[in-house]
Amino acid sequence: MSRFDSTCWTVVMGAAAGNPADRDAFCRQYGPVIRAYLAARWRIPFDSETITDATQEVFLQFFRTDGAFERLDPERSSGFRAFLYGVTNRTACVLERKSARERRDSSIPEFDPDRVERSEATLSAVFDRAWAKMLGREARGLMAERAARSAAATNRLRCLELRLVRGLPPREIAPRLGVEVERVYEMLGVARKEFRAALLAVMAGYHPELSERELEEKCSELAVPP
Repeated sequence: MSRFDSTCWTVVMGAAAGNPADRDAFCRQYGPVIRAYLAARWRIPFDSETITDATQEVFLQFFRTDGAFERLDPERSSGFRAFLYGVTNRTACVLERKSARERRDSSIPEFDPDRVERSEATLSAVFDRAWAKMLGREARGLMAERAARSAAATNRLRCLELRLVRGLPPREIAPRLGVEVERVYEMLGVARKEFRAALLAVMAGYHPELSERELEEKCSELAVPP
């Protein structure tokens, strides 16, 4: 599979080409990952105005003329995750220097440059957790597409979301789906396998050069949640 055949790279390259729909999808897909990183780096709320403005600044670095998209190499072995991390980190550094210069007159609300998280390992771990959640959302979306023609598959996906996303126990899921509790356990077993297959397909989109075993290992490393 070519990198350009996968959904993720279609969106990324479409956004790079200036396609409005792909740019909107790009922001929806990667916005939560960027926000999680910046919130951890600056130790301020995920939904604060400062984080919103900074996230928009990261996207500006991609979309502006001669911006980050001009340096994007789809054949780079590190993949898009590393590229996004690098752009987000560099943008944060620029904003921190700007804030430090302006502190004497009008410092940015909520953001104190002296409290910036400096541990690269900590920030990378936060970014990876947010990236893993994003992959999980993509995999569930792919499951929904695959289940669209099957009522049984649709129910299995709903069962999985009720259990693992909303945290309901099987005894509460059963009446919602109109089945016996034993059937819920059966549905969850099949749904987990379907999620894993969808997740591998999503991961292959980002890393088509990897073997199935390597994709399995990468999924396990990230501990992607359903």
